[in-house]
Amino acid sequence: MALTTLATDPSIDPLRGFLPVHVDMLRRVRQAPVDIYVQHERKSTPALYYRAGLSLENQQLLGLADAGIRDVYVRSGEFQDFGTHLLESIDALTEDEAVPAADRFAALQLAVAVEIEHTILLIDCSKFVSLSEKVGRDIALFVAGNNVLPRDLFRIARHDFNTFTHVTNVASYCVALAERLGISDSQELEKIATAGMLHDIGKRFIPASILSKPGRLDPSERDVVESHPTRGYEELCERADMTEGQLMMVYQHHERIDGNGYPVGIMGPDIHPWAKMLAVVDVFDAMTGKRPYRCPASAQDALRYIVRNAGTQFDPEMVRCWASAMKSG
Repeated sequence: MALTTLATDPSIDPLRGFLPVHVDMLRRVRQAPVDIYVQHERKSTPALYYRAGLSLENQQLLGLADAGIRDVYVRSGEFQDFGTHLLESIDALTEDEAVPAADRFAALQLAVAVEIEHTILLIDCSKFVSLSEKVGRDIALFVAGNNVLPRDLFRIARHDFNTFTHVTNVASYCVALAERLGISDSQELEKIATAGMLHDIGKRFIPASILSKPGRLDPSERDVVESHPTRGYEELCERADMTEGQLMMVYQHHERIDGNGYPVGIMGPDIHPWAKMLAVVDVFDAMTGKRPYRCPASAQDALRYIVRNAGTQFDPEMVRCWASAMKSG
């Protein structure tokens, strides 16, 4: 198939206006619901690879994988359409074409991406809370109901710099870890997943210039960043649909076992178990995700950091369980 190359400008981010989709996800649809693009060189603008409506041929998809291309690209304005189509395609598959739960999770991420990015910016947080409850239920069902291994989630999950990526990754990791810690009640797992979706809601009050600053934060900027657990807790604490455990996940996920965390600096025994759990997977996902100012760490390097800081930054039991879960299977 001929490729249509778009004009490039070295002063402009070549991926501006595009969002990545894992190549594996294309195997779940029979035809391209939107135009599909491929970036053949790191600094080049993505080139058109499939027109919307064309049948997706498996041989060409295998060719992309053989060439080392992990992601294809979709225009930002068409991203939600692609995600919705993908989720509907997966839901329509027959039982003998069973889709791995990790792939269903990846489809869910794409389907809710635009809605998450939009609702979290609204002045009233109610729509984002409602969306988090819905997505939390779906994540708990996909992950716990299908006994998904954390390493499988890591393989298929997105690792780019988007709000929906981080919160859905963290929510799914929380469920996977909670299950391995012995939590089996479905409603409890849904509560944990929902709080995972909400844990960074206080960051919506932080200027983007600070959140994406490439260099070290100055003391005043760090104070602003470290206010986000308090701001998130204050926004949610009056809601009747939030439990104490959920609120503590939002408020305490940056506290440390040795008392050197924030916003309060409390010691390990005073930190809620759900917050201790969230602290581990939050750092794991932050380290393995792309950021504008640094390259992502590998899963192995992130695990080594977490293990090295067990007993100081992290609860040792949570660390042992997460490290074991990531290596199991």
